[in-house]
Amino acid sequence: MRSHSHVPNTPLWEDASTIALILACVAVLLLIAFVTTTANAQTTVVIPTTTTLWAGTQDFNTFGLASVTSPASGVILQGTAISKFTGQPVRHLWYGDTSNGLCRIDPEVDDPNLVGPAPGIGYHFNVIQTCIGTINKAAFTPGQIAFDAATNTVYTTDIGRTTAGIIRLHYIPTGDSGQGTIDPIHVESLQGTQITRNATGGCPQIADPKTGTKVPIVPDAAAIGPDGNLYVGSIRDGAIIRILSPATFDPNLDSDCKNKIQIPMLSADERFGAGHTFGLGWIGHTLFGADNIAPWILTNADQCLTAANGNRICGAPAVSGAQMGTEILAALIPGPQAGAISDAQFPNFPGNIMYFATFPNLTKVTNILNINNMTVQTQYGGTFPFITGMTADPQDLNNANLYVGSDATQGGINGAGSIWLVTSQAPPPAPPLAPGNASAIAGTSSAKVTWNPTTNGQPITSYNVRTFLAPPTPGLPPSPSGIADVTVGTGVGTAPTTATISGLTNSTSYLFEVQACNNSGCSPFSAPSNAVTPFVVTAPPAPTGVTALAGTFSASVAWTQSSNGGSPITSSTVTGTDTGTAATSTTVVAGAITGATVNGLLGGHTYTFAVFATNAAGSSSPSTPSLPVTIPNTTAADVSLAMSAPASINAGSILTFTMTVTNGGPAPVAQVTLSDTLPASLSSFSTTQGACSGAVGVTAFSCNLGAMAAGSSATINVSVLLPSSITSGSVTNNASVASFDGLGNAVSDSNLINNSASATTAIAAAGGGGGGGGTGVSADIQTKGSAQNGGPTSPATDTITWQIKNATGSTSVSNLVFNSSTASPNMTFTSVSSGQGPCSLTGSQSLTCSAATLAGGQTMTVTVTVNISSAGTAVATGSASFNGTDTQPANNSGTVTINAR
Repeated sequence: MRSHSHVPNTPLWEDASTIALILACVAVLLLIAFVTTTANAQTTVVIPTTTTLWAGTQDFNTFGLASVTSPASGVILQGTAISKFTGQPVRHLWYGDTSNGLCRIDPEVDDPNLVGPAPGIGYHFNVIQTCIGTINKAAFTPGQIAFDAATNTVYTTDIGRTTAGIIRLHYIPTGDSGQGTIDPIHVESLQGTQITRNATGGCPQIADPKTGTKVPIVPDAAAIGPDGNLYVGSIRDGAIIRILSPATFDPNLDSDCKNKIQIPMLSADERFGAGHTFGLGWIGHTLFGADNIAPWILTNADQCLTAANGNRICGAPAVSGAQMGTEILAALIPGPQAGAISDAQFPNFPGNIMYFATFPNLTKVTNILNINNMTVQTQYGGTFPFITGMTADPQDLNNANLYVGSDATQGGINGAGSIWLVTSQAPPPAPPLAPGNASAIAGTSSAKVTWNPTTNGQPITSYNVRTFLAPPTPGLPPSPSGIADVTVGTGVGTAPTTATISGLTNSTSYLFEVQACNNSGCSPFSAPSNAVTPFVVTAPPAPTGVTALAGTFSASVAWTQSSNGGSPITSSTVTGTDTGTAATSTTVVAGAITGATVNGLLGGHTYTFAVFATNAAGSSSPSTPSLPVTIPNTTAADVSLAMSAPASINAGSILTFTMTVTNGGPAPVAQVTLSDTLPASLSSFSTTQGACSGAVGVTAFSCNLGAMAAGSSATINVSVLLPSSITSGSVTNNASVASFDGLGNAVSDSNLINNSASATTAIAAAGGGGGGGGTGVSADIQTKGSAQNGGPTSPATDTITWQIKNATGSTSVSNLVFNSSTASPNMTFTSVSSGQGPCSLTGSQSLTCSAATLAGGQTMTVTVTVNISSAGTAVATGSASFNGTDTQPANNSGTVTINAR
């Protein structure tokens, strides 16, 4: 173990004093450049740090390989066993490992021993038995991780573009004798990276409102907002996805896919093209992100696309009248493509530190929301080989330990990565600074006050909240309220940053100021919060203006909700009444949505619709019914089935059949069913509408797709596991569809010939782990690339790194060929190299690399040095091929965009 002020393998002249002097000079120059372009009052600082090898290998060339590969940003989770070091529940770091998936690090983070088993090898290691390495038998490569302690739910992304997308996992604190484990069975894909449901059942992609591109594309950033919703960003697009109520989100429900996945904002650099997101972090209600150019900030981001901002999308460029997002600290933190994290962890958002990383360096920004006390430390912890992720310890929000993942091979060699522990030296004792951003939310005879700590490196032990009467005229001083100050915090350890003030008078306006205290004294009081007026919550009034429009065995209903009774609407209930039989059909929509579709209605019948709304105090009376609408009668329709499957596949592989059911019209159909006797054991299934039944391992499979309008289609993907013992011949799947009316009676079909379909796939012997594959091999080769600097100032030299991964279990492929080219006149290739085989340049704008074999789960890394001659967009494309059949050809190619300035 070595403790040092910079990462090993830097020149010997870079001792601590020399680094401090150099950084101080560079910081002053950068600050001068920055101040000329902004009025921000941040200070650039150099605080001594200690960087210690914590896990993995210091340098695999010198000290050998260890257990860590390209570690992504992680999370520290608490078990139930008691730590012998702290007397509190044990805590472990969980992170995403390119080779092994989502893994736990042992020993616990509070173990003070840092002496590794051998020189240059860290004391900590990942525990393979805890790793979640595959999802639906496909390799799982986690990105940034978010955690909900209230439900013990872990959210992350799968950065393999055609795999599972946005992932939900379940943490078991009592697992492994209280050390904590992840449930290996209940792993759900919430949204995939395909235009239809993926093989794991995740919802389809949705469209970026600016570009129309389907997202997510290579999702890598994840963070839970103060609203409890999950926010996700993609490397290849600037759209930020929001999944509402992610703990209860059901990806199997079309209604959840449609109504609970949103794009509320766009990252700032989307104005230059498709945009990028490399990390997300919340401080209070402010969202920070890292894109291709600079960090960006969006205040009150959890209000985007809500009634609070007029249901507008926030971002850049303007969408539906929204303002452009703001990039910050561009001169100090250019192109933070290695990620961004905050020191806040849901559900506590008092943090005030953001970390932004380029590939070799990271920057710590303290008091980031307090313009008068913001400090910026560049090259925090020294210089790293290639940063792949960061994890802040939330135990001490004033001076968090930081765990920095790096991997010089970028995941190209298993076990070549490392995790470094960066600690800061504590400053001399002093009273705290005044808290920032005090805000209040009114309740019944009460108010909830929140604020952000403004750290000076000393633990804040308590806060005092003072209550004032708001002045009748804005700008005048507030008046004493007579309400005693409220103190939160025990005086020992980190104090909470929220307080509920009770005993307030309803209909009277109040505002609040907050004071911070530590062992050295107390700060001045903060600036006043916003004024709030407590109120009495009542049930909402009845909705008005209910209208209905007849559809195919359904009706679209809309209404107006004039008031919420002083508390948010939690749901609305729509009841359709058959005017002839008095039978009713009920639909419930969550939140303040004022529209719904009522399904299951009978053709030829007439209905009226009424709505009542519900909030925390109760439900309204029903609305006045809508005008009656008549559901159209049915006539004959042509329901057809088409099926496709790969031409060949390896023995023992998972084979997917794609079936498309279409109602060719002219009439709608109340109910369509599909029956399928599978040629092998069921592995998984998904459908774009309705519901399917079938347990894993059986061969009987069926779906009830519900109503289908004329001209509509539904897609069903069903996967089977082929026996490894069958190594030749073929398998055939046969299925059929049928039509029924609203009462379940069979109806006529104008063309019964196309109601059945089949697909046949040839079986080849599976390729071995050490073999070279062959033309009979089926595999999934994935290609992705990234630029070291996505926004350089031209003329410049830049580096593009391509990763070509064999994502197919233990199957090797042979004669792998990677080609890259550029048609951009301002980009030329100057050199290319690969550790897996020869490379050659063809002129200055195309290249080729090859590998004789690439084993399953392994990655071929290609490094290209490029010259950017002038400002503008420069694009390089790359694609890979091999001797055999690619099961996912859509991910064989990728692009890298450099926006030169």
